Amino acid sequence: MQRRDFLAGSTLGLAAGTLAAAEVARPQNLRAQGPAGGRRVMFHCHTFPAQGTSFAAGSDAGPLPGSPEHLAAFSRELGFDRAVALSPFEVPLGRCTSRVDEGTDGAAWLSERAEAFGERLIRFASLDPTRPESASRLEKLAGRGFAGVKFHPVICRFSLDADRDEHFYGTLERLGLPLLIHTGVFSGYGQWPLESYHPLLIDRIAGKYPKIPIIMAHCGGAAFCRDVLAVVQSHDRAYFDLTHTLDPKYAWYIPRADYEFIFERVGTGRVLYGVDYPWYSREDCERDLKTLDSLGIRGRDLDRLLGENFLGLTEASSG
Repeated sequence: MQRRDFLAGSTLGLAAGTLAAAEVARPQNLRAQGPAGGRRVMFHCHTFPAQGTSFAAGSDAGPLPGSPEHLAAFSRELGFDRAVALSPFEVPLGRCTSRVDEGTDGAAWLSERAEAFGERLIRFASLDPTRPESASRLEKLAGRGFAGVKFHPVICRFSLDADRDEHFYGTLERLGLPLLIHTGVFSGYGQWPLESYHPLLIDRIAGKYPKIPIIMAHCGGAAFCRDVLAVVQSHDRAYFDLTHTLDPKYAWYIPRADYEFIFERVGTGRVLYGVDYPWYSREDCERDLKTLDSLGIRGRDLDRLLGENFLGLTEASSG
């Protein structure tokens, strides 16, 4: 099953076209609603070589979706000042779309392609903490300007373990970098035991390494959202993002009643708005903003989600 099939019929929309197709108006009110001073951040954006993928089909001009070049232009078109670019996963063919060929350094690929965009693209390295060289590699990447780490236990086939990978987590905590972890049920590329990536495993990591800012992607989806809430309530440095959770077409859709309950309990101070680029369109952005508005997320609360919370946690870590 391909990822876009797994995402419950999600249209690739604007991001699926070339930049020629991306020259469209920004979503209404995003610039007016977002935080001032260049602090709108498009969070949770995958980058990868798109040649040979469905994103290359029918494209005859301009950078392909998934490339740092396309991401920089696409995020600007939607009214964001910066974007968080995740390096491609270093996994075998058939494991996912957002990957690099075997033997290729995904973080190095992203660095080379993103260099021209400077601070517009904030780089996160997609790493597997079980690999022996991961901790030393993390040190080097931090020295080269990487601002965080992404884990996807299902795609990379590992389990979350606070004890086994203590050298990696200890390094991450010392460096003060945030960690983004996939938490939604994921079966798009083969089964992986739920016990290997259940959010309560993150509770153990957060408890043992309390200085690591941990962001739980997709808020766990409907299946795990209450467990994610429990982790956020238990740890001051725990956050979650809303990536692909605000509309029923998404695989990780969280019903309105659940979100009303979650926001009632924890407010908006530790919530990030994410997009899962390039599986994201201008129409998705507009619809998500309307959904947030209907939940009463506007003004200062919306500012937090659109960038202030992310920049706050990274600035606090670097300080």
